[in-house]
Formats: sequence, structure tokens, C-alpha cells
Amino acid sequence: MEGEDILYEVRGKVTIITFNIPQKLNALNGEQYLLLAKLVERADKEEDTILTLIQSSGRFFSAGANFADKSLANTDAADLFSHEYWLNRFVARNTYLTELFHNHRKILAAAVNGPVIGLSASLLALCDLIYVKEEKDFYILTPFANLGLVAEGAASATLFLRLGWSKASEALLLAKPISGKDLNNLGFINKTYDGQFKTTEEFNQAVHDELVNAFENLHFDSIIQNKQLLKSNRDQLITSANSKEVIRGFNKWIEGVPQGRFVQLAQKDIKHKF
Repeated sequence: MEGEDILYEVRGKVTIITFNIPQKLNALNGEQYLLLAKLVERADKEEDTILTLIQSSGRFFSAGANFADKSLANTDAADLFSHEYWLNRFVARNTYLTELFHNHRKILAAAVNGPVIGLSASLLALCDLIYVKEEKDFYILTPFANLGLVAEGAASATLFLRLGWSKASEALLLAKPISGKDLNNLGFINKTYDGQFKTTEEFNQAVHDELVNAFENLHFDSIIQNKQLLKSNRDQLITSANSKEVIRGFNKWIEGVPQGRFVQLAQKDIKHKF
């Protein structure tokens, strides 16, 4: 899967991880989220890099979890309500993925070419620097309440910290999209490049070049230590949110609530927020 759905490249002092499933709006299934975790961990261990840049292809950064994937439909009915199944497929994976993003030692930046949904939006909120191609085309959506789930990826802490109580409540309680304009005004975005680039590839290259130029004459150990100092202010909140979220989410899966919501969405008995 590596080298196809998610690309990995070391270019000088930068590790680049690219979502490369534009035909599915870069929605990721469980195996792909696990691969993302492994690649972020690998990037953290690269000896000669200072920056990990996550970028995408097509018109969406990531449409979140790929629930059109047939894995749930092909899973034995007994497993769908099994403690062992969801501890492995949900609790362990989400805890691991969130911790790797939160504890990444290098600068963790995102070149965001379009909307970001679900768990991918939660992971974006754990990035240090966020650069957006077009403010008007960008939004984040955390539709957990629409799916019968709860917050994931420590979103219950990061959205509160980065957006404030009111917007975090809209995002999580009402599953309301938060617009690029609001996100920019609230300081979630570091920079937008409105109208400067026709293609995602041009945008990705521009973000890469700007970041390389920004850290070129800096002392790398100071960067890493400053990140540790910044991160220490949120460590307890993120760790607590992650553990609470996965247990509550696990209980939802055991109860069968999301499974029922997915059936209702597929039958169009309820509307998706997307």
C-alpha cells in the first residue's frame, strides 16, 4: 500500500507524506489510517530531518474514514459487536495514531488543498503549522454526532484549545462545518494562498519551499526543544481526551449505534452532514 495510496519521500531536511487517493477524496480505511500512523512514526525517526509535511492530492485533503469501504459489510456479524474486534480495530489504532501525531518531535505541518472531515480533521488539529490553498474552499467537519459516535483524535481537547468553546461546540455538538473564513479568523490557519495556484501540485511545492526557507538558518535542536516546551502546555489535556474518547467510542461500537446509523445513511433515512 505504501507508495500507492499514501506516498512517503525524504527530500533534504523534509519528510513528505502524501494522501494519494483523489478518486475517493482521500478518505482512508482502517488499514490506511494504520499505515499513516506507521509512516508518521517512521518520519519521526528520520535522522537528518526537521520537518514532516503532510499533503494531499486532488480537491479534498481527506474526506475522513472511508465507510464506503466493504470491510464492515464483509465482517462476521458476531465480530461487529465483539469487544476483541473493536479493541483491536478501533481503540488500539486510534490511541496509537493520535499519540504519534501528538508526540511527533519534528515540526509537523500540513499543506491543505481542500476540506478535511472526521478523524482526519482531528489529526489536522494536532499539526503545528497549517497552510491552506483556498480559504473559500476549505472547511473542517467533525460529523461524529451524525454517525452515532463521539469525538476522535483528541478533538474534544484540540478544537476547544484552537477554536474556543463556541466553535468547538458547533463542530462537535451540532456536527456543523467550520468554514475556512472562521478558521482563519480564529488563528487555526497559518497562511492561505488564495488564487495563487491552479493545481494542488503547485501549491504543495510552494508550501514545501516556504517552510524550507523558513527553517534554513535556524538551530534544529532549539526548534525541537521549543516544540517540547509548547507541547507541554497541552500534554495532559490531549492524553486525557484521547483515552476518554476511545473508551466512549468503543462503547458506541459495542452497542451497535454507528452500525445502525450507517445503514440509515445508506438508505437515506437520515442525511449525512458531508
